[in-house]
Amino acid sequence: MEQQITPIEGGLYVTTSEKPFHILKVLKFEDDIVHIALYKNRFDEIPAKVDGSSLLFGTINDKDGFGIGHLPLSYDEFVGWKPQFLQHSLVLPDELDGYQMWKESGGGVWR
Repeated sequence: MEQQITPIEGGLYVTTSEKPFHILKVLKFEDDIVHIALYKNRFDEIPAKVDGSSLLFGTINDKDGFGIGHLPLSYDEFVGWKPQFLQHSLVLPDELDGYQMWKESGGGVWR
C-alpha cells in the first residue's frame, strides 16, 4: 500500500523513486491534482535542505537538463515519485502563472 501524503502548498520535496534525486515544489493541491514545479537541479544524495534561490528551471537547450515551471500530476502519480518533504517555502504569485493558464484552458493531468 502506498504511503499517505498530504501535499503541502509551498513544500519543497525531493523525489526518492529513482536517482538522481530531483527537487519539486508543490504550487497548488486541489481535487486530487498536485500542481508542481520540477527543477532541473539533480542530486546524487538526498539533501538535508536546499537553498530555494539555487533552484533552476534552465532551458531545453541546457546540456544538463531542464525543469518544468508547472506540471499537473494526479495524486497517485505524485505519491509514486515517493516525495520526501524537505522544507517549506512561499508560493509567489508569478509561480502560479502556468497553473492559471492550465485552469483557464481546462488542461489535462499527468497520470
